Amino acid sequence: MKPEPVPQEERYNLPPRAKVFCGFVYTPELDLGEVLHVLEGAWGAVEFISRRSSFDYTRYYDQEMGSLLSRRFATFREMVEQNALPRLKWEAIRVEGTYRRSDGGRRVNIDPGLLLPERLVLATTKPCAHRPYLDRGIYADLTLTYQKGTYQPLAWTYPDYAAPETLRMMNGLRNRYLVQQRTTRKGGTE
Repeated sequence: MKPEPVPQEERYNLPPRAKVFCGFVYTPELDLGEVLHVLEGAWGAVEFISRRSSFDYTRYYDQEMGSLLSRRFATFREMVEQNALPRLKWEAIRVEGTYRRSDGGRRVNIDPGLLLPERLVLATTKPCAHRPYLDRGIYADLTLTYQKGTYQPLAWTYPDYAAPETLRMMNGLRNRYLVQQRTTRKGGTE
């Protein structure tokens, strides 16, 4: 019996495009506006930037970056295909490198991710049991899922992403995403 030929082109549903989300941890002397300007060249216009807050959830970065670190979050206007996550992370790594101190330590940590109505996925270079491998040394870190009317942290979610004020912000960003998606489907602009 002869096997059936495989179709040249299989039909499948493309997943929706995602909002580029980014978390920043940075040193007091860094001008984050300058970093955002550089990222806009790669990712398009910044759509949202959170207020600055102290990054005191962990001491993970203290040895490399020092103390008195700040945290901010941003989104970018243009939507991207979901398979863009490795590219986004490598662009972030390149930008981090341009802002290194003379001793080699980073002045900014840039964590890009994809914001979708049902989840937030961050890119990381660190493997772990809950992080599927994507491509080019990059893993996906499922950070938040949307359930029961709000984003929910998971057992491994970083504490600052699980904070109530961050979850409120994320829910607002989700609403912006949904409005942008509806407007785009209607053929208009926001």
